[in-house]
Amino acid sequence: MSARLPPLGAIEAFVAAARSGSLTAAATELNLTTSAVSRRVAALEHVVGAPLFHRLNRSLQLTSAGQKYLAAVEPALAQLSAAGAVLRGDGPRKRLRLNLLPSFAALWLLPRLADFNAQHPSIDLEIVTGAQPVDFNSERVDAAVRIGTGDWQSVAVEKLLPMRCRPVCSPALLQGRKALKTPADLRHHKLLSLMQPRGLWRRWLAEAGVEEFKLLGGSRFDSVQMLYEAAANGLGVGIAFDALADPFLRDGRLVTPFEHVMEIPYAYYLLYRRRDANERSLTAFRRWLKSQLPSA
Repeated sequence: MSARLPPLGAIEAFVAAARSGSLTAAATELNLTTSAVSRRVAALEHVVGAPLFHRLNRSLQLTSAGQKYLAAVEPALAQLSAAGAVLRGDGPRKRLRLNLLPSFAALWLLPRLADFNAQHPSIDLEIVTGAQPVDFNSERVDAAVRIGTGDWQSVAVEKLLPMRCRPVCSPALLQGRKALKTPADLRHHKLLSLMQPRGLWRRWLAEAGVEEFKLLGGSRFDSVQMLYEAAANGLGVGIAFDALADPFLRDGRLVTPFEHVMEIPYAYYLLYRRRDANERSLTAFRRWLKSQLPSA
């Protein structure tokens, strides 16, 4: 590996692409063209002397070298950003209290949180998790993330992530006598599902054109994170929500055996009091959330 220090812009492009799994999404985040991000990543690979991504048809997957490099440079990049914030004097510290769904917090927010901390070092997040309805009148909470159709009446509502479903499984299930080659091959495997919403497998199979068959059974879970862990450990094929499966797909614990993606009429929404719409720390968090969302 070369001892020459890579350009900071190339490292920023790599980190953005690694977090989003997409050159296009990274370009949007950095306000660059997709080709510019691609050139910066290629230049970085030249400097470090190793490929950092597997370039798939619709996404990027970190190589083992890419995973190691991301773990090393992402905290350093956050420190550089925080150092600039200190010099700018970003004002007194603020505390923002969030109530999040456990799987959303663990699988979507936490992998991105270093970026928020770097951009807003004066805002401390207080995060609790739960799935019950949030009462903004009686609870100490500034914002919440819940699944729904967007019809909350008493609070401000912003759509974050649509719920797009597709099968996921351990890479081992792509090999062997009962290898998953077509959707019809699912009849030979246990299908893992969520307790809520129900019926996702039946709907996906129908959309994929698979004739109805008797399911072999399979475990049900109240958490998508537990479902993904079960699928990664070879206990069956899971039905995954694209946005939250990213950490498992990037490190290769899970793969998507089929292309068909099913959309359901639910999404992840950010909820907060209408009167707090212009509160500075909440506004900063909302803008940052939007910068992390994939392009429509």
